[in-house]
Amino acid sequence: MNRNRQKGKFKLLDKYKAITFFWLCSIILCSIWYGFVTHKNSTYYKIESEIADENRITDANSKENTDYGDVEVNNFMGLKIVHLDLKGAPPKISYFKQLFPLLASLGATGLLIEYEDMFPYYKTLANVSSLEAYSLKEIETVNKLAQLSNLLIIPLIPTIGHLGFILKLEEFKSLRAIPEYPHVICPNNKKSFAIIFAMIDQIIKAHPRIQMIHIGANEVHYIAQCGTEDDSYPIKNTKYQIFLTHMTTIARYIRKKYSNLRILMYDDQLRNISPDELKLSEISSLVEPVVWKYSTDVYTDLGPSLWHMYKNIFPKLWISSAFKGATGSNKYLTEVTHHLENHRSWLYIISELKEKTKLEGIILTGRQRYDHFSVLCELLPVSLPSLALCLRLLQGYDDSPLSPPTEVAKLLECEQPYGLLGPAFGTPRCSYPGGDILESILRFHQIQQDFENIIQNDRYKGWMNDYNFKFSFSNPRIVETLFNHLQRLSFDLTEVDEEISHALEKIYYNSTVEEWRTSFLLPLANRINEILKKKSHLLSSTHWPRKPFYHR
Repeated sequence: MNRNRQKGKFKLLDKYKAITFFWLCSIILCSIWYGFVTHKNSTYYKIESEIADENRITDANSKENTDYGDVEVNNFMGLKIVHLDLKGAPPKISYFKQLFPLLASLGATGLLIEYEDMFPYYKTLANVSSLEAYSLKEIETVNKLAQLSNLLIIPLIPTIGHLGFILKLEEFKSLRAIPEYPHVICPNNKKSFAIIFAMIDQIIKAHPRIQMIHIGANEVHYIAQCGTEDDSYPIKNTKYQIFLTHMTTIARYIRKKYSNLRILMYDDQLRNISPDELKLSEISSLVEPVVWKYSTDVYTDLGPSLWHMYKNIFPKLWISSAFKGATGSNKYLTEVTHHLENHRSWLYIISELKEKTKLEGIILTGRQRYDHFSVLCELLPVSLPSLALCLRLLQGYDDSPLSPPTEVAKLLECEQPYGLLGPAFGTPRCSYPGGDILESILRFHQIQQDFENIIQNDRYKGWMNDYNFKFSFSNPRIVETLFNHLQRLSFDLTEVDEEISHALEKIYYNSTVEEWRTSFLLPLANRINEILKKKSHLLSSTHWPRKPFYHR
């Protein structure tokens, strides 16, 4: 990277320290105001003791970030592709009629659609499809809706890793690279290629107007030589050679049969392969790597040498950020500030590379599950404010961090712009498609925080300990107060359960509604109810024996 620019960055350090100071003051004042408004009428905050601070869990790998204060913010001229991850919480087709025009108005130019088991496979793949998979007619509707909003469609087809939706099945378990793990397919088995090619052919046929296809290849956590002599291709020895042979075989198949298609592929496996091996494999003439990183300091995490290697090998490059699904596998609210920092970090790299490397586009990733077996993370409607703010940043709008995001609030029809930045600033009260889901989940989040505050409270710990329950021995006044707060939480949670279910049912199938409730809401309800069941036991005594309760 340019050392002179680095020096200029430090010259402006004092200026940005001042801006950061005022920004932090603004956040603190807003947080105090919101806390007062939200809790002043709450019965939960009245517990007569100090509430233990709830430490916010942050990324264990977080580090001091690069200062991006002097980045010249320009409109990123490449394609802006929004990832639709359908391997979790696939919306009803009717939702796309509302969603696609909104995405276009926010600045998106295309969609990376990861169908996984929501595609209606047939013939040898018939059993791969979910029982709720879209029909081919519905896929045709998706194509038409995207075209009406001038959105490109790029199907994402996993071709080595992330194949759990196929390899979990009895009929395909023999194709696993490691028999116990249904994530990576055997890369040198002839039957593996037959399955992958069939999947590619069926998805391409259902999308006759596409110009690009993405063949995945990310997070291949292990690679193994597998298969018998009868059903395997001869392969080379190193894991990188096995990987390159597999991916070039797939890319050549697509290039030969669909010569007009550009082929995208995630880059994380390429990073550790030597330039000579990459050139020898001829992969540079077949695919366009998508360099992905979802952290807040992409420059430090990837390092400058990667870009030097790639620009000398690949004529075209893509990058991939995240607008959701990158801060925890079971998060239900999006950490907007994390994703904005991720995009600012990418903008810094874009600024540095603009004279050296052409970037074709950016994929704004929105994982809905981390893999086929994991639980849901943030739902798409919950994360639309994050997506809108990230797209605005990519379009060159240098909004002041001291000001509320009013322009995005207008696009999303939100009454409280500050609320778009996260729950610490209140609820945004938005009317965009699915905005009621965000409002309901924010209310659930408040109940969950109130519950955690109660059980971390000094009085709960001191008078509702296992010792107290064991001997039905506690202070009735304190116990009754705590149980009253918990009972109120239980009532509110029942109300929110109905509210969330109703909001989700408008967009999602019942299976998604029940999965979300089972993953997030019901565990909290069960914890509260388990405590409430102990009330009569703990308050059953009107007189108590002499101590000690434990005898020699």
